[in-house]
Amino acid sequence: MSHEYPLIVNTSPADGREDEYNAWYDDVHLPEFSALPGVITGRRFKVAGKDKPQYAAIYELSSHPDEVMAAMNAGIKDGTVHMSDAVDVASLSMTTLAPR
Repeated sequence: MSHEYPLIVNTSPADGREDEYNAWYDDVHLPEFSALPGVITGRRFKVAGKDKPQYAAIYELSSHPDEVMAAMNAGIKDGTVHMSDAVDVASLSMTTLAPR
């Protein structure tokens, strides 16, 4: 039986690269990550207000998040998942929620 694990990823673009960041996230990363085994859906949001991080992505996972992250890392290694330096890595944070 599979459970759903919400995964919340918060990020901001690197300084001066918001257009490039959004193009990569919308056109490359969101579709690639959403196609990984164990990912049901993914959506992006702009955080209301002027706080950082500026964006959030919320994914629903059917597999444990460790398995999904392993699949993402394998995809980066084999070239099927593409990352971008337009992301401010200092702003990156992830929260995983587990079923009770």
